[in-house]
Amino acid sequence: MVRRVLFILAAALCISCGKLEIKNMLFPYAEDVNIRVTESLAWNDGTEVTTITVPADNYRFYACADIHIEESRPANFSEMVAKSKADEKSAFYLVLGDLLFGKDHMEWVAEIMEEEGNDPGFIIAGNHDIFYGGWEQWLDLFRSSTYYFFVKTPSANDIYIMLDSANGTLGEKQLAWLEDVLENLRPGCRHCIVGVHTNMFRTDASQFPSTNFTLEETYRLTSLFSKNSVNLVLSGHDHVRDVSAYGGVTYITLDQIKDGTSNASYMTFDIGHGIDYQFVSCK
Repeated sequence: MVRRVLFILAAALCISCGKLEIKNMLFPYAEDVNIRVTESLAWNDGTEVTTITVPADNYRFYACADIHIEESRPANFSEMVAKSKADEKSAFYLVLGDLLFGKDHMEWVAEIMEEEGNDPGFIIAGNHDIFYGGWEQWLDLFRSSTYYFFVKTPSANDIYIMLDSANGTLGEKQLAWLEDVLENLRPGCRHCIVGVHTNMFRTDASQFPSTNFTLEETYRLTSLFSKNSVNLVLSGHDHVRDVSAYGGVTYITLDQIKDGTSNASYMTFDIGHGIDYQFVSCK
């Protein structure tokens, strides 16, 4: 409780420097997620679902969360993207939200992701990315924060589902979409991996209640993931790594990848008959 009060006071001091939008942290706009999902799904309807074809049944991907750009181009994120590009086994990478810590420079992430020859990157919004009306820029740069894609191997298909939890909830529209995707597309796939910004299980490092799932939604989602044989749920938000198993599903919270932090890291995942992973510390 003391830590939470101190955080609120510290956050309040940041208002003048434009780092945090306190109103949206304490009193998020409940309808926002449904608006964002509607816009994301409208974009999806006009584009072909991405399928990445890999030459072997085993492949690798990279993942990170919480870049939290302030005043300089993100070196740690650039390092991860460069490593993914140079890794012959890597097929793509995931970015699990919170590009910003403030209002500016979201375009730096887009520029790094668009550099010639990079592996494809798949990205979702975090709570900081929608502060100060940031969703409009997000939509212009990245188009969607609710979507799925496939990886096709010589003998199997894997599905990756990316979710928007920037308000600390999926909302009813996105939840209905998720249920439909799991029911109709999951059965034909070898592995199912979900990416979401908000960590599923609260810890001592958990942030404002407005950006954490409610207990009721957590119960509903964990039941849905178990029922549909989701293999892995990846998240960020808490900035502290955690690996938990519940209901046959592995839940991993990533460290932050923010420059200048002592625990800055990203992850690599080797996908085959099983799933292996490791945390990689940034230099």
